[in-house]
Amino acid sequence: MLSDSVKGFALVAFSVLLLPLSLDLMQDHDDVESEYEKECDLQYRALIGNVSTPDWGLCSELDEDRSRKAALFMTSLGAFVLTGLIGTAMLLPSNENQ
Repeated sequence: MLSDSVKGFALVAFSVLLLPLSLDLMQDHDDVESEYEKECDLQYRALIGNVSTPDWGLCSELDEDRSRKAALFMTSLGAFVLTGLIGTAMLLPSNENQ
């Protein structure tokens, strides 16, 4: 059976590996968000001088894509935080003499 400290180190290591994944997913979400704003946000389009009618089919696809990418980013961020916290807690000394 593995000790708590070994499990803690493994969870912290896994958390460190999740950090670049979370950053990549955040960048993907930001890219889709910018694309949605550029193609579908009427105020932004007016500010840059584009007064044409947006392609609502494309806007619907971009909206679904940004929702999916936001969910993926939030999930990876949650996993990063949880594994880091649980791993750190497992590394802390326990007071078993009480």
